[in-house]
Amino acid sequence: MARSKHSDGGEEIGLLAVQVGDLTGEPGKGEQIRKALAAFAASSRPDTLLPSERVLAEQFGVARMTVRGAIDSLESAGLVRREPGRGAFVQHPRLTHSEIFRSFTEDMRFRGMEPGARDFSARLEAATEAVAAALDIAEGDPVVRIERVRTADGTAMAYETTNLPASRFPDLIEKMSETDSLYEVLDRSYGVRPENAEQTVAIDRLSPEDAVRLETQAGEPCFAIERKAHDNMGKTVEFGRSLYRGDRYVIEMHVGRAADG
Repeated sequence: MARSKHSDGGEEIGLLAVQVGDLTGEPGKGEQIRKALAAFAASSRPDTLLPSERVLAEQFGVARMTVRGAIDSLESAGLVRREPGRGAFVQHPRLTHSEIFRSFTEDMRFRGMEPGARDFSARLEAATEAVAAALDIAEGDPVVRIERVRTADGTAMAYETTNLPASRFPDLIEKMSETDSLYEVLDRSYGVRPENAEQTVAIDRLSPEDAVRLETQAGEPCFAIERKAHDNMGKTVEFGRSLYRGDRYVIEMHVGRAADG
């Protein structure tokens, strides 16, 4: 990925100047610069190089220690990372993919983020051998296949593909829209509420096509998560595979020793 050069700060300084505005009151300058840098980081691509401490200090008329303190705060918050001899680079905080069973929509709302979607498609297909086995139906039976890119606050986070038995969920294609929560539609329209799931997680690399979908670079690492969700009667509701950006997620697991014997 191409990296910015410090030089005189140029375009980056112009953006920061607009975000900071007029600095007034010595005690508040550091906080104003911190907020401006945070806004700059949020609107920039990961690995964007921040202007140097010297350039920022000269531009805003403050001591380098004031700028350094603001960057220290951003580093503690996970918004930037420092590389010795190179400078400070933008990074986006990673979300924890926990063991708690939630839909993508529920998870983003829980985090205070706005869930969204794009590139939505829903169609009928004949179940392949693997999909049929996962859904406990016959090979060739019709399934509803749903694909879409899931977003959080407008940023692409995951590419979802899932399959549901069409006989159990008639007219699902007509009931689903791009941004609907699948689980909310199943609950509202069919009285079915997924309660638990079996998941497997593997590390993969994004293909060029998937990288375009997720607005990142081909070959970047991702989590490939297969999910088989069940209702409270143990019947399989859906079977799918999602690709989560490795630069935006970490996986949380709770482990313990096996009981003796």
